[in-house]
Amino acid sequence: MRVCSMARPSDTSELDALLDSGAIQAESVLALVGKTEGTGLHDDSGRELADLKLREALARRLGIHRDDVPSRVSIVLSGGCYGVISPHVTAITREWIEVDDGAVPSAPALVIGRSYSEPILPEEIGRMGQIRKVAAAVRAATADAGIADPADVHCVMVKGPSLSPASIRDAEARGQSVVTHDLSVGVSGAMCYANDGAALGVALALGEVPEAALSDDVVRRNWHLYSAVATTSAGGEKHHADVLVLGNQAPSLSSLRIGHAAIRDPIDAEGVKDALRSAGLAFDCCPSREDQARIVQVFAKLVVPGTDQVRSRRITLRDDTLAYATAKAVGGALVASVTGDPRVMVSGGEQNSHQGPPNGSPVAAVIRTH
Repeated sequence: MRVCSMARPSDTSELDALLDSGAIQAESVLALVGKTEGTGLHDDSGRELADLKLREALARRLGIHRDDVPSRVSIVLSGGCYGVISPHVTAITREWIEVDDGAVPSAPALVIGRSYSEPILPEEIGRMGQIRKVAAAVRAATADAGIADPADVHCVMVKGPSLSPASIRDAEARGQSVVTHDLSVGVSGAMCYANDGAALGVALALGEVPEAALSDDVVRRNWHLYSAVATTSAGGEKHHADVLVLGNQAPSLSSLRIGHAAIRDPIDAEGVKDALRSAGLAFDCCPSREDQARIVQVFAKLVVPGTDQVRSRRITLRDDTLAYATAKAVGGALVASVTGDPRVMVSGGEQNSHQGPPNGSPVAAVIRTH
């Protein structure tokens, strides 16, 4: 994993430098995961521009058309760098290396798998159609990572489609209904339905929730159904779900290891620390500067609690007209205060979610072991 800063949505200079220097090979790039400046909504032009430029950067070196890049590389971008979150993209590479049996390490290390779903129709978003298609893609990505036990999965990132005015018109022209006409990130917003449908797809694939407990009616209603490892987002530029599964497995020659935990409320720095400890970073109160230098990336959500209380004190976040933006700012500051680097992959803003436990949020951390 290499984290590349971005001066603007079209800036791929640090990624270009890694590719041009041979530090990474374009053929080995499995995924590009990033935070881009912009609104973070379904029509975020900054996110769409960054997606375009990243595809072009790889296409030039792979000798393919930019529209063919998504079939080879997962591009998962979250818009809205509110607060201290610094725009960046994390390039994730995977290489297969042939070694002698005696050189294979026994300790589990990072493995990653990718897949993408069948096209998700607008009428399926936030419903069982999306849940089942995402679940199938998660199973495929888990197999691609070589993971047999779901307990070894620590993070599943999904970037899928959201509803837009055009997709709603398309569905209704075919006589289909959609789950909502609200295109916001509010309680009944399309992006929340899209994100939560994907999260329940992760939960179904990993056995966190049985299929018998799922139906169209539970999405964004039954918060006791959730995935502890799903971090999902949506955008109008997607038509299928890109899925990345990250876990630990042996054998793996990676120098990285991943762990996960839950942020129990918006001020729970211990949740971030627990994720780092789960990955194998040993410290008492707080990571030292040397410890922080071993942190490669943190992938987290910050979900707006369904209550106006945090540790018995009233907060107004739930009533904030820009709660989705404020939540990202809070989450970014929370994670960066522990890691010491504002280039953190924090998305969120949903009020309640099937991502993480009720009123909580999932967080995964990747550290360098050597």
